[in-house]
Amino acid sequence: MKRIALESQKRARGSVCQLCQFSKSPFSNQRSLHTKSAALLWSHGAVNYAPPKRNLAAASRLYNNGPSIRTFSSKRAPAQEPAEHPANVDPEAMLLQSAIQEYREMISSSSLPSEAAVRKLLQRVQDIVKIALSTQSTPKTSGTASKRNGHAISSLLDLEENGGNAAQSALSTPKKQMNKPNNSDFRERVTSTIPALLNTLLLDPKIFISPQILQDYTVIQTQLKQAEHFPEIFSLYATKPMPAASGSTITFTSQNEKSLKNAIPTELANMALDVAIEQKNLSLALAIIDKSFCMPAFYRSKIFRKAGLPILGLAATPTAAYAAASYISTFQTAMDPNTLTWVAFSGILAYIGFTASVGMVAIATANDQMMRVVWIPGMPLRHRWLREEERAALDKVAVAWGFKDPYRRGEEEGEEWESLKEFIGMRGMILDKTDLMEGME
Repeated sequence: MKRIALESQKRARGSVCQLCQFSKSPFSNQRSLHTKSAALLWSHGAVNYAPPKRNLAAASRLYNNGPSIRTFSSKRAPAQEPAEHPANVDPEAMLLQSAIQEYREMISSSSLPSEAAVRKLLQRVQDIVKIALSTQSTPKTSGTASKRNGHAISSLLDLEENGGNAAQSALSTPKKQMNKPNNSDFRERVTSTIPALLNTLLLDPKIFISPQILQDYTVIQTQLKQAEHFPEIFSLYATKPMPAASGSTITFTSQNEKSLKNAIPTELANMALDVAIEQKNLSLALAIIDKSFCMPAFYRSKIFRKAGLPILGLAATPTAAYAAASYISTFQTAMDPNTLTWVAFSGILAYIGFTASVGMVAIATANDQMMRVVWIPGMPLRHRWLREEERAALDKVAVAWGFKDPYRRGEEEGEEWESLKEFIGMRGMILDKTDLMEGME
């Protein structure tokens, strides 16, 4: 094998001082290093090797610039990767943490919180719940994992065609996914933290449960499908003492649980009942009915709201009838005006009384809205009208627990069904009356 002689590189012309300066420069050491390595390769049989030519003038200019210029070495320092940005703080988690911190300060404080502050906290919690329920958790399935793996492999196989861009995108995709907040974890944290927080907040003696606070609480708990504490909170709404701040001390005043303002609104009771039915919790559903539709405050509130105006009208009817009869008696001369006044007065009262009685009977005996639960014969009409919401709630529970097919109704069996049937019977109602069932008319 022929040996190839390595030609030495020609030096540029210049003065002796310049050559001395150049010989002392670090570039000369670099050149000697390349020459030694070339000789070593030549001794082992390397072929076609020649050291790269260098521009001496450019090298001298670099050397004369001063010591701030770095000298080149044979070993390069490893390239440092750019530092990764710290993971972004999840704003949703920060919002939840701020709400928890505000709740702790309100509970631990010795001062009496205002209703506006409590409602502000509940509104913030409601916004957090909306955010948590709107997030969609990514399903973790083997098919999805295989698709991701296949995508990564196909990206790596396209390195030569895409010039490494595919590999870079394949490596950057998992990093983005790691930095992305886990929505399912945030949703689980909200559903496990918020219900207990709200229950503890309303059980605190310093927090007075106003109608607006009760509404916010019911809406949030129904959104989270947490109905276990509704009976307790409904009962506490009517019996919890009212706090009042007198200086630095807090005094409590008991309230009348039969008062009109302590009645549970029908809309809130139905919302809580729907959640209990959805959870298939029969005892919870019956407890919600007991603490809402069966309370004396609810009966008084219904009489005031729905029967107050008709009662006032009936009370004013005699006076209005007498005035109308006296006015009518002035248009005739055949009878004594006083006699005609009393005759007209009696006729007006009889007409109004008969019409009102027929209307009241029609309202109290209407059964088109009844599905499976009806009143037992002999129940007074006033009780039927007053307890209609209770009967409708039990009817909803019976429809949810029984068969959906109308022709199979009455075939249900089981411990829960028998207890429900007994409970309805104790309330003066009948479940699946034979005369009203399909095909039994």
